[in-house]
Amino acid sequence: MELWNIYDQYRHMTDRIHERGQEMKPGDHHLVVHVWIVNDEGQYLIQRRQPWKIGFPNMWDCSAAGSAIMDDDSEQAAIREAKEEIGIDLDMERAERLFTVKFPGGFDDNWLVRQNIAIEDLHLQEEEVGDARWASEEEIKEMVKNDEFISFNYFDLLFEMVNSNISLKKATVDDAEELLALQKEVFMPLYKKYNDHETSPVTQTMERFTARFEQGDYYKIFSEGTLAGSVHVHEKSPGLMRLHIINILESCQNRGIAQQVMKRLELMHPEADAWELDTILTEERNCYLYEKMGYRRTGESKEINEDMSIIRYRKESNLNKILSI
Repeated sequence: MELWNIYDQYRHMTDRIHERGQEMKPGDHHLVVHVWIVNDEGQYLIQRRQPWKIGFPNMWDCSAAGSAIMDDDSEQAAIREAKEEIGIDLDMERAERLFTVKFPGGFDDNWLVRQNIAIEDLHLQEEEVGDARWASEEEIKEMVKNDEFISFNYFDLLFEMVNSNISLKKATVDDAEELLALQKEVFMPLYKKYNDHETSPVTQTMERFTARFEQGDYYKIFSEGTLAGSVHVHEKSPGLMRLHIINILESCQNRGIAQQVMKRLELMHPEADAWELDTILTEERNCYLYEKMGYRRTGESKEINEDMSIIRYRKESNLNKILSI
């Protein structure tokens, strides 16, 4: 008997449990994962589903996929499914959650894992998997065209992200010292420009900074494998996500990194009905970026000193989301 945790529409875990095979109640959601393993040659490890599978029989699929069982988080589910279906241990140091698809009965987290694996080292789960092989992006497109591969509607986005030089790695409190130093470096010019001793991230203590890891998610932003910045997001209220802070090092600015990261974050949180952020009124480049991304001023503002005011932006439409197939 397989049991699932039940989540609400905002991905809050409830205290209820669902037994697989039973009909889910309207409004209930469970967690699903898809794992895409890509080697250093840009090939995807794919598996063929057994012909007796109820869903998409005999079709080619991602590396591993399945539902999270009770008490699994998304990462644990990805690790377990890969071990069960193809017999390998995922290298989660080279993994990142790319996006999440919200479907009528749940949330489907798609993971990218960059890992080199020999086909002969696989141990296929006979009940689930009939075959496995490496395939290029072009081969997968051809297989989809020939109705041999499940026709996921997000393939273009998946390939774009895999080929991108931008990646997000979830940070931990062990990264606090490095990330606080990065934050101070990024915000020092604004601190000097506005003499902001009240709200500037430059003056933040380590104690206050580490508290950030207890609320929401903190990510390290990499560009071409090099640390380029960081971003912190959290849920402010059900359906409202807050982009608390985004830091891009000066040497990495003007490359469109912030735009790509903001799009990624929206794709990772389809449960959000709106996003919110604060910025400095007179920083026109930042305001232009946020407005370009679809944010609009709410009219809320706070004067910090005679030279500086903080204004609030909110995005409630045209959010980046993936519709389920």
